[in-house]
Amino acid sequence: MNLEQMYVLHVQDVYRYIFSLCRNQDLAQDIVQETFYRAFLYLESYKEEQIRPWLFKVAYHTFIDWIRKEKRLTYVGDMTTVHPKVTEATEDTVMNRQHIHEWLALIDTLPVHKRNLILLRDYYQFSYQEIAEILGMPISNVKVAIFRIRKQLRTKMKGSEKDALRGSQKKT
Repeated sequence: MNLEQMYVLHVQDVYRYIFSLCRNQDLAQDIVQETFYRAFLYLESYKEEQIRPWLFKVAYHTFIDWIRKEKRLTYVGDMTTVHPKVTEATEDTVMNRQHIHEWLALIDTLPVHKRNLILLRDYYQFSYQEIAEILGMPISNVKVAIFRIRKQLRTKMKGSEKDALRGSQKKT
């Protein structure tokens, strides 16, 4: 696979992934550009592993390098801006999309390292092994961290449901 084919197939996923970490469109575009530049430089060292996890690993390390260099991160957008908007659809589809938007909003409240783990597993559907390789972590740490993050998200979701229920009871 050459770089052009790799770019066409994976640029949108890499962009959404990086945007979900930095929530800044200009920065995400810069990091994606740098990611594919690095992919070009290291294409010879690519070991015929799956291309998507390898690109995400390059993107993640590019993001981390930027964080270390800049020592700051300013959020200017939210995750729902890079995902398709709800168009006319059935009620079930609208409810599912609403649930996804609520989930993404909760993800936005997490620190970057937790957001990264849960997005790689639950949104991008990487295996635990692939996540461990992307992040350079032992697989057991990945599993434990994702379990704890999911538990934290469930608690937050239940809390927001209770708040919404209380709000609707006050109106009646």
